[in-house]
Amino acid sequence: MKKTLLLLALLIPVSAFAQVPSASNEPVEISAKHSLEWNRKDKTYTAREDAVAKQGATQISSGTLTAHYRDGSGGGTDIYELDAVNNVIISSPPYSAYGDKAVYDVANNRAALTGENLRIETPTEKLTARDKIEFFGKENRMNALGGAVATRGTDTLKANTMSAFFTKGVDGKTALNKMTADGSVVITTAKETVYGDKGLYDVPAQRAWLTGKVKILQGDNWLEGTKAEVNLVTGISQLYGTGNAATEGRVKGIFYPKGKAAADAAAKAAEKPAAPVTLAPVAPVATVPATGVAPAAPAPADKIISFPPARNNVTTGTTP
Repeated sequence: MKKTLLLLALLIPVSAFAQVPSASNEPVEISAKHSLEWNRKDKTYTAREDAVAKQGATQISSGTLTAHYRDGSGGGTDIYELDAVNNVIISSPPYSAYGDKAVYDVANNRAALTGENLRIETPTEKLTARDKIEFFGKENRMNALGGAVATRGTDTLKANTMSAFFTKGVDGKTALNKMTADGSVVITTAKETVYGDKGLYDVPAQRAWLTGKVKILQGDNWLEGTKAEVNLVTGISQLYGTGNAATEGRVKGIFYPKGKAAADAAAKAAEKPAAPVTLAPVAPVATVPATGVAPAAPAPADKIISFPPARNNVTTGTTP
């Protein structure tokens, strides 16, 4: 269970969000294959076909990209929002985010991806969502909304919503501080499957929790309660059954020494009535008379005479 709850942290692409989009004083570079349109009235620049916007290490590419600007101080151009549609890719090594539409609020340092096939990929992890993926640079937070699924190798974490929270250390580097999974949480590994309503991982304290209706399946064995807690420092895992016992019950575990399949087969065999025993017919034994001589075997039916044969009367020539 220690490994399972630790996946609440490991499955979210931690390294992927060490460099969330951030406001910068660096210039914004916009290019396109077909055209770049400047609309002075609306104060927009629109790049069409294979459009790319770059600022520092962050790049946004899409079919069409529109940059909204306002006049900056000293005659500068302040681009405060980037709207991208069609095959959107936001790259900020080591991650890439994909969607159909993206809105990057440069002024407030926020980005949102929507559309089909929403995902974030790194060399080792992948995170998908059905509704939206959000970045909040000022709050150092990332959300995956609607059917969120994080995968790493063969391990997966599923929840309605996932959030990752970051903090900056004294060295100025951003690191993961806390991660949450909310709603229909399911963690699947090669050895177990864990269900819960909510999940929380505190990185500095190295402690993880699953709460709600918690159930842990390990092969045929299973455990259930209302809270699971793992201390990654001590290596101690605990399962609790706190709450109203009338509705939530006691903490419980079921363990099969030889596996559930074998136990079910044995129980079924015990319930099945014994099959009736059919005896083979026994040949009759001939009776031996007291003299010790066995009687002669009966003659065949066609050799048995049932009455004396008729005799010819020699004197009269008639038959009696």
